[in-house]
Amino acid sequence: MALFDKHGLLTPGTHDMSLEDVREQFGSFQRTDCRPRLFARLRNFIEQVSAVSQEIRVIIDGSFIMRDVEEPGDIDVLLILPVSWDFSDNLAPFKYNIVSKRMVRRLFGFDMLVAQAGTDVETDALAFFSQVNTKWQDRLRIPAGVVKGLVRIKP
Repeated sequence: MALFDKHGLLTPGTHDMSLEDVREQFGSFQRTDCRPRLFARLRNFIEQVSAVSQEIRVIIDGSFIMRDVEEPGDIDVLLILPVSWDFSDNLAPFKYNIVSKRMVRRLFGFDMLVAQAGTDVETDALAFFSQVNTKWQDRLRIPAGVVKGLVRIKP
């Protein structure tokens, strides 16, 4: 099965990729250094997530994983916390910095949703992330209703 469809979008579903795969597919220099800069921030984020827990899954989306977008503005992230995650725990700053939408936006420049594994929130977030933003439908002439794939970063 091809990795990309005729619109330059990942085929539907969640594609497991290593950070190196992501760099090769999406983080390389095109017309500007925008993609390598975003990838460097993603690598830093993934390192910090891994330091908190190997059980946290990171799904990436947005214009960064759309090959026909030369200068993506950011990376959209879905952070899936393990079932065992204790939401009542008083988090140390290094943990808080990767689960707080506000801090992730401030430190990395990413938009982020957070869900716990196996919940309706996770299912709804994956469905939401699989939609093509109307901004890109218009610019890239992608018909309404086209579903795109997502990238799950392999630890």
